[in-house]
Amino acid sequence: MYVLGIDGGGTTTSAVIADENGNIYSQLIVGRSNPTAMTKQEFEKVIQDVLLNIQSQNPNVFNELSCCYAGMAGVGEGNYEGMLQHALQRYLPSKTEILIANDAVNALYSGTLGSEGIVQIAGTGAITVGINEQHELFRTAGWGYIFDDEGSGYDLGIGVIKAVFKAFDGRGLATSLTNRLISHFNVSSVPDIIEKVYGGEHPRSIIAPLSVYAVEEALNNDVMAQLIIQKACEDLFISIKACHSKMKLKDKETMVVLSGGVFLEADLFIPKLEKLAKISQLNISFMKPLIPPAGGAIIAGLISLKAPISSVFVRKFNEQYKSSHQMKKVRQGG
Repeated sequence: MYVLGIDGGGTTTSAVIADENGNIYSQLIVGRSNPTAMTKQEFEKVIQDVLLNIQSQNPNVFNELSCCYAGMAGVGEGNYEGMLQHALQRYLPSKTEILIANDAVNALYSGTLGSEGIVQIAGTGAITVGINEQHELFRTAGWGYIFDDEGSGYDLGIGVIKAVFKAFDGRGLATSLTNRLISHFNVSSVPDIIEKVYGGEHPRSIIAPLSVYAVEEALNNDVMAQLIIQKACEDLFISIKACHSKMKLKDKETMVVLSGGVFLEADLFIPKLEKLAKISQLNISFMKPLIPPAGGAIIAGLISLKAPISSVFVRKFNEQYKSSHQMKKVRQGG
């Protein structure tokens, strides 16, 4: 049984065809596919390119697809779900069942492997989603970078820039983040950063990647970076707590999966979140994903088909899955 799992977000889009044993037959990683941050034509072109490429890798398996599970950022807003449905139907085999959901479902199942729980996503944006035993979905936060997305990569990036400019003005503590940004933007002084942020592509695409410096310098004991991470944990926990309350789980232990680029160094965040949970007397535990989000989409597709998932799924999927870095090396012949 073959399932196409698509995980689309504000930075990258992953597509994988796999079976219930975790064997991978086709894989592709490309750029962003969040329809709220793209034109209709750009979005449809990404979906077209993904499907045609994934088909070309293994046409026979593609033609036997039982299900396509597309977990995509932004599809629950406006008429984007209908747009995606139409784009998928155009290129998928007619017999393929199409299921569309928020990419948070992929991320949750990448940790719980189909069981109920909460996922805290912190990538370019941030959103908290919970699914209970009745498969009801609950959401908090993630309402857009202009007035929400606290704890996201964009939010941390803003914190980094603020810390650097406050240090430059004497309004804040000196920070090692200054040298990181000067090097990152290849400028000679802090004021030159302004042109780099405002003068090119969308500021969100420029600012969100700066979050990695908050994480790295917090690990290096920079006080300002540590304060940025602590605030992010507090903001994220407020959303997790609100989602947990909506789910009415009472005293049952709930797993919270930490997913997204902000959590690449999850061990920096988990102790802080556990402390906040203890103070709030919530019976929740935090975990790293077991497989990439695209694998979570495969799990979701298999569950919809009521197909048994092999006990070796995680091991085999991880052995065969190529990261975006590996895929880049393959394309470059490295």
